[in-house]
Amino acid sequence: MSGTLLQPLLKRLLFFFVLLNVIIQVRSYAQIKFEGIPYIKNYAKQDYNSSPFNWNIIQDQRGIIYVANNYNLLEFDGNTWKCMPLPNRTVVRSLAIDKKGIVYVGGQADFGYLAPNEQGETSFISLKSKIDLTHRSFADVWKILVTEQGVMFCTFSGIYYLKNGDISFYKLDHNTFGITSFFYVHQQIFVCSEKQGIFELKNNSLVKMAGSEHVSAYLITGMLSSENKQVLLVTQKNGIYTLDEDKRIRPWIFNDYGFLKNNAITCATAISKGILLGSSHNGVLMIDKYGKPLLHLNEETGLQNNGIEYIYPDNNGNLWLALRDGVDYIEVNSPFTLFNSKSGIAGSGFTSWIDGKRLYLGTSEGLYYQDWKENEMLLSDRSFNLVSGSQGQTYNLQKLNNTLLLTHNNGAYEVHGNSLEKVGDQNGIWMFMPLLSHPDYIICGTYTGLYLYKMINNRLKYQWKIQGFDESSRVMEQDEEGNIWIAHGYLGLYKIRLSTDLHAIDKIEFYNSQHGFPSNAFINVYKINNELVFPGEKGIYSYHKESNSFVPHELFNSLISTTSHTRKLIEDKEGNIWFSVGDEIGIFKKRNGQNYEVSKTIFNKLQRKLVGGFEHIAYYDNKNVIIGIEDGFVHFDPSFVFNTDHTFLTLIRKAEVTRDSDSLLSAGWYSSSTTPWQQSSEKIPVLDYNHNALRFTYTSSSYEDAPKVQYQYRLEGYDKNWSTWTKATSKEYNNLREGTYTFYVKSKDIYNREGSVASYQFQILPPWYRTPLAYLVYSVLFFILLYTLKRIAQHEQKKAMQLKEIMHHEEVLKAEKEIIKLNNEKLETELAHKNKELASSAIHIVHGVETIQKIKTSLVTAIETVHDNEAKQHMKKLLRSISNEMTMETRWEQFEHHFNQIHQNFITRIRNEYPNLTHNDIKLIAYLKLNLSTKEIAPLLNLTVRGVEASRYRIRKKMNLNPAVNLTEFILKY
Repeated sequence: MSGTLLQPLLKRLLFFFVLLNVIIQVRSYAQIKFEGIPYIKNYAKQDYNSSPFNWNIIQDQRGIIYVANNYNLLEFDGNTWKCMPLPNRTVVRSLAIDKKGIVYVGGQADFGYLAPNEQGETSFISLKSKIDLTHRSFADVWKILVTEQGVMFCTFSGIYYLKNGDISFYKLDHNTFGITSFFYVHQQIFVCSEKQGIFELKNNSLVKMAGSEHVSAYLITGMLSSENKQVLLVTQKNGIYTLDEDKRIRPWIFNDYGFLKNNAITCATAISKGILLGSSHNGVLMIDKYGKPLLHLNEETGLQNNGIEYIYPDNNGNLWLALRDGVDYIEVNSPFTLFNSKSGIAGSGFTSWIDGKRLYLGTSEGLYYQDWKENEMLLSDRSFNLVSGSQGQTYNLQKLNNTLLLTHNNGAYEVHGNSLEKVGDQNGIWMFMPLLSHPDYIICGTYTGLYLYKMINNRLKYQWKIQGFDESSRVMEQDEEGNIWIAHGYLGLYKIRLSTDLHAIDKIEFYNSQHGFPSNAFINVYKINNELVFPGEKGIYSYHKESNSFVPHELFNSLISTTSHTRKLIEDKEGNIWFSVGDEIGIFKKRNGQNYEVSKTIFNKLQRKLVGGFEHIAYYDNKNVIIGIEDGFVHFDPSFVFNTDHTFLTLIRKAEVTRDSDSLLSAGWYSSSTTPWQQSSEKIPVLDYNHNALRFTYTSSSYEDAPKVQYQYRLEGYDKNWSTWTKATSKEYNNLREGTYTFYVKSKDIYNREGSVASYQFQILPPWYRTPLAYLVYSVLFFILLYTLKRIAQHEQKKAMQLKEIMHHEEVLKAEKEIIKLNNEKLETELAHKNKELASSAIHIVHGVETIQKIKTSLVTAIETVHDNEAKQHMKKLLRSISNEMTMETRWEQFEHHFNQIHQNFITRIRNEYPNLTHNDIKLIAYLKLNLSTKEIAPLLNLTVRGVEASRYRIRKKMNLNPAVNLTEFILKY
C-alpha cells in the first residue's frame, strides 16, 4: 500500500487511540469529591447601586476591587461601594493591571487608566487624546492585554498599543476575520477568528496556525497556560483542547457530565487548585488539571445568577464572579464548606455519620443522606435526600455492632441505607451506651430515665425500663467500676449502679455545688484519655474518690479558661481533643504523646454558630471533620495549611474635615508608585484652626467576613495609647489644638491576623491669637505692660512717698496743732486767768475806791465834827491824800498796760481801727473783753447799769456793727 494511502489510515488510527485514551481517563475521573458548598457572599445591585450586569473584575495593589459594570466602574473596599461613570457615560467592558500596579479600563469608544486626583480619589484618565485622529473611531474595548510589548486595548476594529506613553494602532478587519476573542499566553498574543482560525500576532503581523479553523469555529472563550508550555483552548460548547508548543491542537481530557447541556462556557480562569469554567446558564465549574470536576456552583448552591461573565482569583486565593446579575465572592481558599439548605438539608445540625459510602446528617428536621463513595460522588448527585420516616428532631447517630442507630424525638431507629426501622415503641430517646460489664446489653438515656436494650444477631431489641430513676439522661458515661454517670442540664450529676439483674437502680448518688462544682447547672461528663472529666459552669473537674467530691482538673484547667463554660470535649483517633468553650471552638493537638498545642483562631469563623447545648463535632479522618451549626453543618478539612503569616493592608479611605460641613482632605491614594497607600511629605495638609475637627474612615483588604474585621487606632499627639479593638470603620476627633498629628490605624481579621498599620499626618495651625506674630505682639504688649506697671508702680511709690510725707507732715502739723492747741489752751487758760485777775483787780479797785470813798465821806463828816484845828488840819491833809489816791487815771494806765500785754495790744489795735471811740468807750470795751457783766462794769465806770447799756449802744454805732452782731461776742473774737 502506498504511503499516500497509509497516511489517512494512520491519522484515523491515531485519532482513535487518542479518543480511546480520553474516554478511559474520563471514566476513571468521572466522580467529584463533594465536601460541601464554600462560603459565598452575594453583592446585589442594591448593594452597589448600579446595573446588575457586570463584565470584568480586577484587584489593585492596595487590595481594592474594581468591577466593570454596564453603567459604571465600581470600586469596593470591603465596606463601601463607589460608582464612577466614564466621561462618556458608556458601559465599562474590560479591566487589567500591569506590573507597576496601574489599572487600565476599557469602555465604549474610550479607554484609559486609573490614577489618584489631588485629593487621592480614584479618577479615570482617558488615553483617547493620544490616538491618531484617523483611528479614534472605535466601539467596545473587549479585552485589555498586558504584554511585554506594551498594553493592548483590543477592539474588533483593531488593537491599540500603549508603550512608553505613546499609542500605535494595528488595524483588523472584523467583517473579514469574524474576530471573537483575544488572549495573551506564554508571551504570545492570539487573535481568534470564527471564520479563519487562530492567529498569532508577531511583529505587527497575524500568523495563522495551521489546522486551527475547526477549533476556532467553536468560539474560543478561554486560553490558559498549562504544563509543558501547552495552552488549553476552552471552547464555548465543544470542550477543551490543547495547543502544543509545535502548534498542534488535540482534544483535552474533559467530560462536562451534563454541565454544558443547554449551556455555554463564557470564561475560564486558572488557579492553583485547577481550572474554573464560567458558563452562561449553569454557574461555574471547577476541574483539576486532569479534567476531573471538583466543584460546581450555581443558583441552587448559592450564586445570585447562573450567568458568569468573568472569574477573578484575588490576592488571597478566593474568587470574585462578575455575574449578569450581581457580584459574588467565594471563599475557595478556606478549610470550611457548608452543608445547608442549598445542599438539600433543613434545620440545625445535631449529628452526623459517614457509613461506608454514605454520609448521614441529622438535623432538627430529620435525617438526610448523600452518597459519599470513598469521599467522591457524581456531579449530578450533589444534593442530600431525606431518609423516609425520619422527619422531626434527631439527636445522635451511633454505630453499635455494625448497626447504625439513630436516636430521635420519636424513638430509636436502625438505619438501613435510605430507610429506617423503629426499635420498640419508646419515644424521646437521647443516646445509647453499651454496658462494659454486660457487652450484649445497651443502656439507653431518654427523656424520662433509662431503658435497657439487647443486641441479638446485630439487631437491637427493647428489654425493659430500669426502675428507680426517672430523670432526663441525655449525657452519660461509664467508669472502670461500671458506675454510670449521668449529667443533668440544671439539677446536677448522678452516679448510678445497676442491680445485678439490670432491672433497677441498686445505688444512686447525687452531686452538685455542695460537692465542689461552682453551681448545679451546666455539669457534663466526657471520657478523655480513658478518664472521666466533668465540666462545670466554670472550669473542668475530676472525681476524687477518697473525699467523694470533685476537684479542679489540673491539666484541662491549664489549657481551658476557668471563667467560661466548657460545652463539649471530644477525643479523636489521633488523641487530639476538640473543644467548645464559651463562644470558642478549637483543638488541643497532641504533641510528644503528652503535651498539647492549642489551635483555635482558625475556628473563629464558627463563633456563636454552634447549636447551644447540643454541640456536635465529629472527626472522621485528617481531611474530614463535620461540625453542627444553627443552619446545617460545616465541613472542616484539618489538612488545610492555614497561612498564619498572611498579610493584608489597612487602608485609610477618607480623611475629612467635619467642622461646619464635611470637606475631603484625602481618599488615601497618594500616587501610582509601588506603595500608593503611603502618604508622602508633600501630601501632609496644613489646616486652619477652624478646621480642627476631623473624621477618618478606614478599611482592610481582607474580604473574608469583612464585617467582622476589627480595628485599632491612635492619634499621635492626642491619644496616649491604642484604642481597644472595634468593628467601627470610622473615628472622629473634635476641637484639636494646634500641632502636628499622625493618625494610625491597624486591622485584625477574623483569624486574629493583623494587617499593616496605615497612617495619615496633618498639621493644625494655631488660631490667630496663638500665632507667633500674636505671641510677639503679646510679648511687646507684655513688656509695655511691664514698663507701664513699673511706671505706675514708681508713680504709686512716689505718690505713696509723697502721701507718706504729707501724712508725716500732717502728723507733724497735727502734732504742732496739738501743741499749738495745747499752747493756746494754756494761753487761753492763762489769758482767762489773767482776765480774771484783771477783772478781779478792777473789781478790787472799784471796791477799794468805794471803800476809800466811804472813808473819805466819813472823814469829811468827822472833820466837820472836829474842833481842833490842828487835828482838823491833819485830817484835811489826810483827806487830800485820800483824794489823791482815788485818782483812777493812774490806776487805769497800769491796767491798760497789763491788758495790752495779755491781749496782744488789744486796746491799741482797737483805738487805731476805731479812732472815734472815747476813753470811757475804750474802758467799756476792755471790760467787755474781760467778759464782765454789765452789773460788774457799771461801778468800774461809775455808771449805772442803764448808763452802761447806753454806752454799749453808742459803741455799736461808732463801730458800725450790724444789729444782728452781738457786741460782746465781736469784742471777744477781735
